[in-house]
Amino acid sequence: MNRRAGLLALAALAAMAAGCAGPGMPRRIVLGEAELQAQLARRFPLQRSLFDTYELQLSDPRLRIDGAAGRLATDLSLQASDKRSGRTLQGRLALDYGLRWEPSDGSIRLVQPRIDSLQIAPESGLSPRRAELLQRMGGALVERLLDDLVLYRVPEARLQAWRSAGFQPGGLQVTPDGVEITIERVAGLSGAQP
Repeated sequence: MNRRAGLLALAALAAMAAGCAGPGMPRRIVLGEAELQAQLARRFPLQRSLFDTYELQLSDPRLRIDGAAGRLATDLSLQASDKRSGRTLQGRLALDYGLRWEPSDGSIRLVQPRIDSLQIAPESGLSPRRAELLQRMGGALVERLLDDLVLYRVPEARLQAWRSAGFQPGGLQVTPDGVEITIERVAGLSGAQP
């Protein structure tokens, strides 16, 4: 009976070592679409000045996961106000982007944003040529504006708990279920036990 219990305990330990990063430590964390949407909503409205002429505001983000492409997509409301004339343009913006992990501050950041569409509302009164020019220029500016934007920051207490146990966030991947963060053993630490 003791031998059987010992074999069962060894099997349980082997399964635990293969299936999780440490005691009570998940091997991966998945941020689902609802949590990502909530995190993104905290970053908006986002306001920036362009060329000291326009005041740009992006708001009302609506996030979608594109697991097949390994990217996220977001639709935003756009408002650009001309400081000189007082004219305000309204529109919608659709973009997709990748993500990267920034270990220095425990954040997940937007990377390589690509504008899929930028539509200026017809009631803006712009000529078709001027609207097209604004859409091209505005798209490039918005891509630069959003590149490296913090989407999510892992709470410092959680990062510290992982470090104390000898683990750290590692790989980052967009899947159909959300953003998956892999928890890895810190290289060179012999004190961390699985």
